[in-house]
Amino acid sequence: MPTKDEIDDRLKQLAIAAKNHQPKTLGRQKAVTRLVMEIEKYKIINCPQNKNFSYAIYQEILLEAKQELMFRISREIHNYRPEKEVSQWVNFLIVKCFQETTPKVIGRKDLPTVYYGDMEPVFNQMEKQQVEHESCPIAAGLIEMIEEDPGDIFQNEVMRKHAHVNFKLLLVKRVIEDASLQQISEELGVSISSLSSFYQRSLEKLDHE
Repeated sequence: MPTKDEIDDRLKQLAIAAKNHQPKTLGRQKAVTRLVMEIEKYKIINCPQNKNFSYAIYQEILLEAKQELMFRISREIHNYRPEKEVSQWVNFLIVKCFQETTPKVIGRKDLPTVYYGDMEPVFNQMEKQQVEHESCPIAAGLIEMIEEDPGDIFQNEVMRKHAHVNFKLLLVKRVIEDASLQQISEELGVSISSLSSFYQRSLEKLDHE
């Protein structure tokens, strides 16, 4: 497992690479996808905490906030400042997403009305607080990106000797279905070492395109 400094440096390099691409280009899409996947991998997000909500309402707000965070990273990558760690920037964004999402969720007719009081004290102490599991994965947005696969970025990466295996298929198996390489190997009839090498090469290719 890499150290915190190594993770910070890795994420910073990816964020700068994404920032340097022109908006609405395939290059930026690939770079942002890679950044999001690494953020998900290292679980750097600290979720805002609020005990004024029921567990069900809190989870509903959090789900909406995480989805919005995914799009914010993509839309606002140009605002990232390299002098700050990516974790600082992303955790700042999740607070904003949580703030903006809360009234939208509370106002939904299919959810019971609950008191949510003054949110500011909660947000002011966000850095000191974490949810029970310590991290806030943004899997919902990542899953959507994998499934939509703009420009067929993932699907077009195919194993040379196994044409039935492409990068999108592996991402679906690994990220969405949470299957192990052993399980994927048995299902697809491809060795674990070959799958692992292809997976890593595909991730690295996203960095350089």
